[in-house]
Amino acid sequence: MSLSAKEIEDLKRIADAELKNPQWGLSKQFLEVNTIKTINDEYIYERYKIDNKEFRYAEAGKPAIIENHYEIAFYYMLQNQETFFCVGVDINTKNITRVFMVNASYCYLKAYSDDMTLMEMANLTKTKYSDGASKGEKTKRGFSPVSWIEYRFTNEKSYELEESLEMLLDELEQDKDGIKKLAEKTDANINICKYQYISGNAGISFTKEAINRLNELNLEVFIDMYIVGERMK
Repeated sequence: MSLSAKEIEDLKRIADAELKNPQWGLSKQFLEVNTIKTINDEYIYERYKIDNKEFRYAEAGKPAIIENHYEIAFYYMLQNQETFFCVGVDINTKNITRVFMVNASYCYLKAYSDDMTLMEMANLTKTKYSDGASKGEKTKRGFSPVSWIEYRFTNEKSYELEESLEMLLDELEQDKDGIKKLAEKTDANINICKYQYISGNAGISFTKEAINRLNELNLEVFIDMYIVGERMK
């Protein structure tokens, strides 16, 4: 389903209203100790997602009614914090459907070599790299002690860790043989960074499919986890 810029802006105003005057319990708790990022008094979101969701309506003594509606969810950014507060709006009824939090996360592939140059590493795969340097090359942090290459395909952080990893693997698997060759000839690994809101449920898990995909590419995984935010009252 596609929406015009005006339709998206109109739906955002409905979501914004929940931030200005919270009606949902989680909104009240969360916004009591957190502040949504603004520019010129406008709430800022990193992205929105349109989905066909199943909603269940129930009244006492009556059978539940299950309907499928399209929802747009806005992923709002917080001031000075790597967490997102999200508001869903029913595109048909224009009602708030849910509010929820998403912990920031991002994933990227990084490889190191003492013997190869940046271009020699880059030529091992058809996948385009996002950053890198050869050994001895001057960078923002000084002269690089080793050659390194990085593959990062999005700067957005408003994805759950599992989804972020799947997106990275989707890109890398477009040249499986090249990435496997890179892993064989360099010290290559997937770097995962997850920010965990202090009042949320902590934990990291991977599906069997994700583990198998990592194994097929012969890649190691490094995980950094940071606890952020203030406890909700």
